[in-house]
Amino acid sequence: MVFDALFAIGGDGILQQIFMIVQILSFLILPALLVFFPRIMIWQADRKLESALVDLEAYRNDTEILFLDKFASNIENDTRQKFDSLRDFKFSAPTGIDPAGMVGKLENVLDSSENKFNRFVEGNAETEDEEELADLNMAFKGVMGTHQIFKVMRHFRQLIKKTKMIYLVQMVTMMIPIYKELAEAQKEATRAFLDQAPIGDTIGPLVAAKLIESDKGEIEEIAENIVYSEEEIDGSKVHVLKSSGPGARLGKYGDALETVADENDLDAIISVDAGAKFEGEETGSLSEGVGVMMGGPGVEKSKIEDVAVEHDVPLEGIIIKQSPPEASKPMKKEIYEAYKPAVSKVKEIASEFDGEVAIVGVGNTCGAGDTRDQVAGVHNRLRKYWEEYEEKEEEEVSYMGVMGAMPSGGEQAELLQARDNLIWNMIR
Repeated sequence: MVFDALFAIGGDGILQQIFMIVQILSFLILPALLVFFPRIMIWQADRKLESALVDLEAYRNDTEILFLDKFASNIENDTRQKFDSLRDFKFSAPTGIDPAGMVGKLENVLDSSENKFNRFVEGNAETEDEEELADLNMAFKGVMGTHQIFKVMRHFRQLIKKTKMIYLVQMVTMMIPIYKELAEAQKEATRAFLDQAPIGDTIGPLVAAKLIESDKGEIEEIAENIVYSEEEIDGSKVHVLKSSGPGARLGKYGDALETVADENDLDAIISVDAGAKFEGEETGSLSEGVGVMMGGPGVEKSKIEDVAVEHDVPLEGIIIKQSPPEASKPMKKEIYEAYKPAVSKVKEIASEFDGEVAIVGVGNTCGAGDTRDQVAGVHNRLRKYWEEYEEKEEEEVSYMGVMGAMPSGGEQAELLQARDNLIWNMIR
């Protein structure tokens, strides 16, 4: 009707004029969009990064306060300067030009960094308790992690301002929720260590401790920070190993298993550890497999594999599924309750072999002692965290899962390198 009316009053000319105006405007708007759209994107990214940096700085400051309050009541200037220096700690991985002896080179660098942190903590902390010192040592890595995350995001904000690169804007914008999730997990891990509460990654040592019925006096330290006990499962001898608790420690699993394998005729090695879950999988669900279930730089995993090859021992494994943030945060109720089916699964696998079996509880043993009696009250230290989890609505999706999907090359490679540098310093 409208078009008929327009044509009736000479609307054909009016329509042509409208079309011409639209065409002229499109020719004017398109160049304007080409000029101003990138600037708008950069401005939006800068606003997002500015907001993210406020949150990351808060995580960093909160983590430092948590650590320093437990570390010492009064910190001298020299100690503060050393603290600030170690916050910017750099880890230079050994060169891969000559791969021969790579494991030994990497172990040497890792041991050097660990000794450096130990010297600082033991030399300046007010406490002399070995378990508290171990917790402080691990908590300091949380301080370092949140500080490094803040620095990386600040670096990329400044880089975007200088280069105006749209490609970089897109990549960094995608990384913002990932690094915020990392920083929040590091803060919560630090809180757990200082409270000597188990984290998600403690589930491996917890399962091992549930299998150790011996008294504390019957347990021996078989390698650095690794305790060992001979137990029986359904009448068969098993060798149970875990990190020495309840302080936050990892330990030399490879050296410990080498000793056990040399002194005993093993039919299998069973490792139990926290493992990453796919989105949609239930936190605390189990998965059975083969190989050494162990994350981290790979030194201890490589040693265990060498032991298995030398002694012709099959490698069995169980993982308790959780997201990367859940592995660093105080242990969720679903993860804690998974110890029961995990213990049953260990016994089931051990019963498949006629001879002796070694069982390794892999992971950070913060808050988990070395025997069944010592871990009987673990859930009591976790109740307040479980109540907090119930009160706040948790994100269903872990953004850290996106990291594995990142392509490489160009700016992506720079982002991935920054990510990898951070992960060297992250808490397991």
